[in-house]
Amino acid sequence: HHELVGKAARESIVLLKNTENILPLKPGCNVALIGDFAVDPRYQGAGSSMVNPTLVETMEKKIREYDVQVVGISRGYKRTGEEDAAMRKETLEIAAAADVVLYCFGLDELSESEGLDRNHMRVPQNQIDLLQAIAQVNENIVGILSAGSSIEMPWHYCCKALLHGYLGGQAGAGAMLDALTGIVNPSGRLSE
Repeated sequence: HHELVGKAARESIVLLKNTENILPLKPGCNVALIGDFAVDPRYQGAGSSMVNPTLVETMEKKIREYDVQVVGISRGYKRTGEEDAAMRKETLEIAAAADVVLYCFGLDELSESEGLDRNHMRVPQNQIDLLQAIAQVNENIVGILSAGSSIEMPWHYCCKALLHGYLGGQAGAGAMLDALTGIVNPSGRLSE
C-alpha cells in the first residue's frame, strides 16, 4: 500500500516553474532543507479526510538517501504564524551556505479545512516573509508547496523552481525527493 500511494504522489507532483534548469538537482550539490513541512509534513487533510497512516515519510529523514549533500535543516517558520528571531537567524545562515535551498511551505491545517470557507487565498505571511529573506542570501530557491486548494503566488519571483505536491499522502516526501533529483519527471497537472 505504501508503494501504491508513493506512485500516486509521484504522478501527481506538478512542476510550476523551472528557471535556468535548476531542476533536477545536480548530483552531490549542497542543499539546505528549510521549512516546517520538511520536518512535519502536511500530507493529508483534516476532519473526516484524516486516515491512520502506516508510515509517514518526511523529507528530513529521507533526504540522506539521495545524492545531495545536506548543509543544514531548519524548520524555518512556526506553523502557527508567530515570528521566531532565533529560528530565522539559523535558517538564513544555513541558506547562505547552500548551493540550493529546498523551501517547504504552504497552507497549514488551520488555513483550509472542511466546514469553513477561506476568506483569502494566501500562504501564511510568516512563511512568505522568510522566503523573501532567504532570497536575499541565496537566489537558488526551489519552492515545494503543500496545499489542498488554490493559492495566490505573488511571491513566485523568489523561487527559481516551484513544485506543487498538494497533500501527497504518507509517501509524499520520497515522491517529492524523486522529482527533485530527476528519478521521476514531475508530470502532474493542476486540478484547479
